[in-house]
Amino acid sequence: MAKAQYISYQELIQAVADAKDSDTRYGFFLGAGASVDSGIPAAKALSEKWLRTIKNNKGANNRELKKWEEEPAKYYSEIFSQRFRANASAGHDELQGYINRATPSIGYLFLAQILTNTKHKFVLTTNFDTMTEDALFSLQNAKPLIIGHTSLANYISVNNSIRPVIVKLHHDYLLSPKNTEQDTNTLPPEFKKNLTPVLEGVHLIVIGYGGYDTGIMDYLRETTSRKPIYWCCRDKSRLSAETKKLLTEQDFIVEIKGFDRFMLMLNAKLKHDPIIDLDNVEESVLVKNAVKQAKKYQEKLKELGKKQDIEDDELEALKVQLPTWWDYELQVKKETDPNKQNKIYQEGLEAHPKSFELFGNYALFLTNIRKDHDQAEAYYKKSLELEPDNAIVNNNCAFFLTNIRKNHDQAEAYYKKSLELEPDDENANNNYASFLMNIRKDYDQAKKHYKKSLESKPNNATFNGNYANLLKGIRKNYDQAEKHYKKALKTEPDHANNNGNYAQFLFIKGEESQAQVYLDKAFNFADNHQDLLAELWFYRLAHCPDYRQQAIEQLDALLEMGVKSIGWDFSANIERAKEQGFEPIELLQQYADKISQ
Repeated sequence: MAKAQYISYQELIQAVADAKDSDTRYGFFLGAGASVDSGIPAAKALSEKWLRTIKNNKGANNRELKKWEEEPAKYYSEIFSQRFRANASAGHDELQGYINRATPSIGYLFLAQILTNTKHKFVLTTNFDTMTEDALFSLQNAKPLIIGHTSLANYISVNNSIRPVIVKLHHDYLLSPKNTEQDTNTLPPEFKKNLTPVLEGVHLIVIGYGGYDTGIMDYLRETTSRKPIYWCCRDKSRLSAETKKLLTEQDFIVEIKGFDRFMLMLNAKLKHDPIIDLDNVEESVLVKNAVKQAKKYQEKLKELGKKQDIEDDELEALKVQLPTWWDYELQVKKETDPNKQNKIYQEGLEAHPKSFELFGNYALFLTNIRKDHDQAEAYYKKSLELEPDNAIVNNNCAFFLTNIRKNHDQAEAYYKKSLELEPDDENANNNYASFLMNIRKDYDQAKKHYKKSLESKPNNATFNGNYANLLKGIRKNYDQAEKHYKKALKTEPDHANNNGNYAQFLFIKGEESQAQVYLDKAFNFADNHQDLLAELWFYRLAHCPDYRQQAIEQLDALLEMGVKSIGWDFSANIERAKEQGFEPIELLQQYADKISQ
């Protein structure tokens, strides 16, 4: 008998839960039995099926058949080799068919939650199937590291604490899967070398594995520095001789009622959120993730339609990929006359009176092009009325209320709702971060949301520029600020605002000649962005003596028109100008106050 201790599955589950606040990590070793409820036959069932064919075809002698029939699971590799010796690819095709038709059982979904929400991120398996990664993709949109071939073994890392790792000891079903006795008699040295450090730090929970692979079992016996193994089985009295030989005093034998039921109880103990919303299936995380992915692709199609250089035939091709209301958006895109664009929007809304997207886009048009803010607000409200739980609609309303209406309390409520609906939305995170920095002066939270937006789009010019402003003005972290300004300008060299902000940064540092280059570029690209022009003329007033009189005239004209850049900080420019002998320094302070207050 095995020397291992017998414990209940409840004790094992408690042990995993107790590891929450310690350095102990668990991993999962999955055999074919874990995938039975996913629709993939276990080794025993496949062996018995192939044995019947071998008998019918008189493909083996009676002595071999008798041996195989006594323990079909144990001799899976031999039976596979015999059954498909005339056509090995037919065996692989049969296995692929099972895998292609399979759907991860509920146990795999619970496993996916554990792999993404805890430090227990390691899966070792003899299975060729994709059940673990399929569950991760569908439930969490997670991207695991899949070691599906011996040649990838060097990428196994003991230090991985972010991404789930799946190691397929017999390869992935598309990458020369190992089925024959010759294949499984030894474990490749590449796996041995890279798995040993992992097993020295990870307690293995074995589920659905019979222990019949000579190469794997020999390796586990030889690895004396490994952590304990928890060998789960349905009936401890039926453990294979190979398993009993492997397990030592430090190991445990655990009777369970199957993979799905064990994972159900482990997941419950770890208090993860329900996978299915019983009151409303459409609110389930599985459905939400699928819809979220579909919406992301739809947004990418819309972005494609907004490209400045897009051709008419490309727009026509886009029509069949997008909802019918988008046809009016494409017509607006092709038109340059604002009056005609306005008419197209009105025709579209008459044809699609329940399109919250079209109402929202028309509101943006009225805000940015027509400057008809009262009308815009009415259409924002209509869009919200039609789709109150849409993250983009809430974000657009919040942006309008912040920058046009200055209704900051209401704006913040919409920002929070937008992020509640789509916590990872990069635009909402960026906009809310700017709101927190400029309006609430909550710089720690602003930094958090800027970094969140950059996680999704690390090269986005606006996101990098805005984060650089925080690092420059609030954190005084000039090295990091410059890094993000440069990244922003590398992505979009013609971005007027980033050129202007980088020019301000360089003036503050005393690098006048370089600052002049970026200031000139900002003027070239500023067009009618009057708040930006006010900032740019202030920099010329403060740092460019040859422009002093012109800067005063331009600033006076802009201020007469009511142009402001509320909250913009010119204090460092004033300080630098004072060091350079600007007189009277009070003049600069007066203009700074008029522009920013």
